[in-house]
Formats: sequence, C-alpha cells, structure tokens
Amino acid sequence: MTDTPQPMLSVASLFAEREARRERERTADEQLKQKAQEELAAYKKRLDEFLLTDAHIETVLDRIKRAFDRGETELMLVSFPSSFCTDSGRAVANADVPPINKAAAPGPDAEPAWLATLPKGARPIYNYWKQTLKPGGFQFSARIVNFPSGMPGDVGLFFSWPKDLQA
Repeated sequence: MTDTPQPMLSVASLFAEREARRERERTADEQLKQKAQEELAAYKKRLDEFLLTDAHIETVLDRIKRAFDRGETELMLVSFPSSFCTDSGRAVANADVPPINKAAAPGPDAEPAWLATLPKGARPIYNYWKQTLKPGGFQFSARIVNFPSGMPGDVGLFFSWPKDLQA
C-alpha cells in the first residue's frame, strides 16, 4: 500500500452532491421560466401599446409585395400567444363557425367578433386594412396557428389576397 491518502467516498456524499446538482438545476429552470414570463409580459405590453407608424406601413407593404412576387397569397403580420386575447383565443378559433341563429348573423361590413378580444394594438392594423387595403382587394383575418396539447396556441394576424384577379 501507498502512503498517499485515498479520497473518501461515501453514500452520504454522493446523495449530497446529487441533491446539490438537482437544486442548481431547479434554480436555473426557475430563472429561465421567470425570464420567459418577463419577456412575454413585455411583449404583451408592446402589443397593447402598439401604434402604427409610416415606417411600419412601409415595411408591411414591402413584405406584401415580396410575398406576392413569390406567388404567395397571404402574409402573417404578427403572432402572439392566445393567452393575450381576453377569451384565450376562443373567438378566433371559432371565427369560421356559422352562427346558430342566422337572423342574428352580422352583416358583411360588421367587424368580426374576435377583433374585440385581441390585444389593443391589433385595432390600428385592422383600421389601416379597412381604410386602405380592403378597397384594394385585400382581406384581413386572425386564426390559431398551432394547437399545443390540443389547446389554442398562437394567434396569427394575416393579410391575404386572391391568387388571380378572377377569384
């Protein structure tokens, strides 16, 4: 045998190391979740306070032109968690469902019911579409773009246009 001391290994030290490692991982996970929640809250605030500027309009019009040139028929302007909607996305998810009472159906120029459930910043986009793009043949819609675990995930806002002039 040698005179150098051998490192002590005990079951208790192994358990202590494992618990310390798990605690570090839990702390790191909590910090990541907290940061994600803060970023989500900041994003919701930006959507609620969004003001449409000439620079935004120029950027969107350029994006529409590029999508049109690629042969696409729609452009998703923005997406956000359905939890940002006042009804968690239910009105958007059911937008294409025909009304039960056809006599109570909204007229063709009525605003969609889901518009009132969106973050406040969607209103200027809708108004811009209604005043400027709708007369030019563009459509505006909102829809759920994913369903994680079968529940409404993100809401997307879209401008769309026909594939050809005969449509």
